[in-house]
Amino acid sequence: MKKSVIGISIATSMLLAESFTLGQVSVFENIKDINLFEQSISSEVISQNSSDTVSEALDNISGVTQDTQGARTESTLHIRGFDAKRVGVFIDGIPVYVPYDGNFDYARFLTTDIASIDVSKGYSSVVYGGANMGGVVNIVSKKPTKEFEGSVKGKIVLDSDGKMARHVESLNAGSRQNNFYVQLGASYSKQDHFRLSDDYEASPTQPEGDRLRSEAEDKKVSLKAGYVADDGSEIAISYANQQGEKQQPPVTDTTFAKNKDWDWPYWDKETISITGQKNFNSSYVKALAYFDKSKNSIYSYDNATFSAITKNWAFKSRYDDYSYGARLEYGVELGDNFLKAAASYKKDVHRAYDKNKTTDVESLVERYEDNTISLGLEDVYSITSKLEFLAGVSYDRKEADEIYDTNTAYLNMLALEVEDSFAPQAALIYSLDESSKVKVSISRKTYMPTMKDRYSRKFNSYVPNVELKNEAATNYELSYLKKYDALTSRVNLFFTRVEDAIQSVVFASNPAYNQNKNVGTFEHRGVELELNYKTDTLEVGGNYTYISVKSRGDNGVEIIDVPKHQLFTFAQIEVAKYVSLYANMKFRDGAYENKLNGTYVTNPNFTTFDLKVIYEPTKAITAEIGVKNLTDELVRYDMAYPMAGREYFATMNYKF
Repeated sequence: MKKSVIGISIATSMLLAESFTLGQVSVFENIKDINLFEQSISSEVISQNSSDTVSEALDNISGVTQDTQGARTESTLHIRGFDAKRVGVFIDGIPVYVPYDGNFDYARFLTTDIASIDVSKGYSSVVYGGANMGGVVNIVSKKPTKEFEGSVKGKIVLDSDGKMARHVESLNAGSRQNNFYVQLGASYSKQDHFRLSDDYEASPTQPEGDRLRSEAEDKKVSLKAGYVADDGSEIAISYANQQGEKQQPPVTDTTFAKNKDWDWPYWDKETISITGQKNFNSSYVKALAYFDKSKNSIYSYDNATFSAITKNWAFKSRYDDYSYGARLEYGVELGDNFLKAAASYKKDVHRAYDKNKTTDVESLVERYEDNTISLGLEDVYSITSKLEFLAGVSYDRKEADEIYDTNTAYLNMLALEVEDSFAPQAALIYSLDESSKVKVSISRKTYMPTMKDRYSRKFNSYVPNVELKNEAATNYELSYLKKYDALTSRVNLFFTRVEDAIQSVVFASNPAYNQNKNVGTFEHRGVELELNYKTDTLEVGGNYTYISVKSRGDNGVEIIDVPKHQLFTFAQIEVAKYVSLYANMKFRDGAYENKLNGTYVTNPNFTTFDLKVIYEPTKAITAEIGVKNLTDELVRYDMAYPMAGREYFATMNYKF
């Protein structure tokens, strides 16, 4: 392979000068600048597309489609048709999804302190484990490279009537002093409201104009301190504290969803971790330990006045979940082989509390605990200078450690269960020349049912099922990437067969209830096309994704919220000294939505245009003014929850 581990580390640091490289988890390839396993969004691309949140940034990658769960006021996503809880989400290599249901609200996370977002679809590093059936998202934070550096950024957003709708402020500052560094980040976002498109027609619950109950507030602080030795070895301690609050907008079409008079007083997250890597001449050892806490609260009111909680359906509830874990990774170069082994442990704890409606006394109503271990081994073998063979296997085991539930209905059906899985994978990579590669891969991935899948009664309409088995997906992929001067092109063909898919069925012993069962087989197939052309004064690019998800049975089940077609294109051109013009277009079509009566409809397609002017008189100052959703398109990912119409924005960024 003729590359020492230290050499690999130095090369990676040069390519990602502002990235926290300890937080990266990658499949090793001999040619790092042509990577067919991970797709990365840099902070520059995030800024170029004016992506304020992680969900907005990811929506511009081929194979990734944004979604909103209106009933939860959450922004989520699909990767090649797999929903968010089947996607592993990591921040600097730390798993951060909510332990109870495996979900992750991508809109709560701003992009101001992000160096890059790495996405794996199908084949992924064994370090993540094999229980990430839909793919992996790893958000990598920033790290300083100078004695003193940073940025201050502010953004204001006006609705189509010119009223202040939202503002975002952030500060990032870092210092590198010899072998030591420290990085500080702080951000604040406040949304007063958003205004609906003028194409929206009033309903009994939502008039035209400003979206009712659309306020949201998010604030975050983070701190990282580390030491880098002369040989590239490194150790760092990180801390992040995030606090959020959001309202629940009303349903606009009650044929698709029931209206819920809910509120979310807080949505908080706190993470502390220590990670380090020791480099040797031809090997390395990397270790990580972390504690991650998720807290949120839901209030359900009697009616739309939000003044009382007395009815049967009304409640005050909160989740107090936490996880802790550790991971050990070892990599070694042995001749033409690069071997990597990893072992990890994760403890998930879910605690749910309810408040008495009369006395307001709080009591514990649920406590569930899971233990998960993952063992992984992979090898990269250089058969020739142009041909590489990759193989890996991950073993994952999840064991329920505690079940406590004050709801005694069907309590005799609850039991501590154990699920495990093997996830093998293999790939061949052939370098046609120095600027192009072809990859063919096959990987077996699993989805281990969450606590919510196994235990939730969904407001006493479901019967728990602790005997749920893992969903298993076999991914086949053929990829081609070509770089030719200023032009980069990529094609991905993929096919995935999912077995033992979990679906809701009528509970046989009592038809008044439903139950989750392993009864489905689905096939995901599609193509991703990417093209990018970049010079000093012009950049043009985009991607197109076609996804088809079909059930193999005759059960009439469709996968909702996944568009068959999504197209994203953009262009940026320098029109005068210090002045550039940027524009993008996004088209989405073919996503199914289900009505309350069980029938499926296809969501109306939509096309949005964004436009902005960029003024950059120096490398330190960037000012932008622009408009999002230029044509004021009526955007609906969920038919009962329309999104914002036209918005104007202005941004000022100062780097020091």
